[in-house]
Amino acid sequence: MDNSEARVWLDKAWIRILESDPGSPDSEIDRLVNSKVLSIRYAVITQMLGKIADEHRSLLFLQMGDGKLPGAWDARSFCSAVIVPWVADNHDLLGTSPDPYVNNPLRRPRLDEGEQQLRYRNEWDALLTFLLPLDSAPAGDLKAAFVRCLASAARRLSAQSFGYQVPYRVSLPQMLRTLEAFVGEPSGGLRPLVVTAAMVSVLGRAFSIFAEVSSQGLNEADSMTGAPGDVICLDDDGKTVLAIEVKDRALTLADVRSSTRKARASSDPLSNLLFATPSVREDELGAIRQNMETAWASGLNISQIDILDLASSTFALLAEEWRPALLREIGTELDKRGDHRHRHAWHDLLSEIGGEDMT
Repeated sequence: MDNSEARVWLDKAWIRILESDPGSPDSEIDRLVNSKVLSIRYAVITQMLGKIADEHRSLLFLQMGDGKLPGAWDARSFCSAVIVPWVADNHDLLGTSPDPYVNNPLRRPRLDEGEQQLRYRNEWDALLTFLLPLDSAPAGDLKAAFVRCLASAARRLSAQSFGYQVPYRVSLPQMLRTLEAFVGEPSGGLRPLVVTAAMVSVLGRAFSIFAEVSSQGLNEADSMTGAPGDVICLDDDGKTVLAIEVKDRALTLADVRSSTRKARASSDPLSNLLFATPSVREDELGAIRQNMETAWASGLNISQIDILDLASSTFALLAEEWRPALLREIGTELDKRGDHRHRHAWHDLLSEIGGEDMT
């Protein structure tokens, strides 16, 4: 692979990691990816991807030299062309150096030469110990080890606080376009859940209607948590005043029946249930309305609304400072869940607001 192809390969591997569970801490790898020595953080990724791109390269070579030694290659140029831009595109997760291999620890022909004079000798020994057996290992073993490094990088990224660039002023159309773009991407239901939880929390404060708002994890079953909905709104006495079920698809009759049963089985009597869904299934609309009327007659108020419609109507009534408050709350909600792929997307959408035409 040339440099551009290596970047494409890296991006695809990274996306697969971000879309999966990065797993538990991996002490051997985490020590390198999170090393206090910036050069080591860059070197472990650069050396491995460089050899994945060209199997004839050695993991131990840092410089090309005269080009006559087997396995020699220019790791510095590869890092500057492939790894540095990738790091910059992912919130500087390894650091902010524009040219990491210009640092003295990496200005030597090989990793196993001159290490005696290095500061943090134990850290460099750990890098060498990790890379040495991989230099002659099958390609599959090298790629598997590299995936471990990416998983460690994902855990590192997840632990970092994102600096979301929320503008001081945001128009209602800008806010709605940003929300629509965010929830419009497939996310397995996570993005609508995050936006709903954040929105209800802000509305609760703005209108003084909820004392506390809580939401459960995306993969937590309501039956296991005992919650009557995905988002729970409490009053000053800790009583549930509203439960919200969030769906990223059309509401079905089965949804209504299932949620009605959960609401009635809840230990905390529930009188208001809201479905935050983009639409209602057309062929079941009549049956759904009938089911809602039956539930109302027994004391349970059931409603359905698109969260974008809810935002449009409620924030039109509020002072404009509540719009950036909502955008900040969504970032907070994403940080709590630690899903870096969606945090990254939200960061990028917020960054675009400032460049929009205000007319």
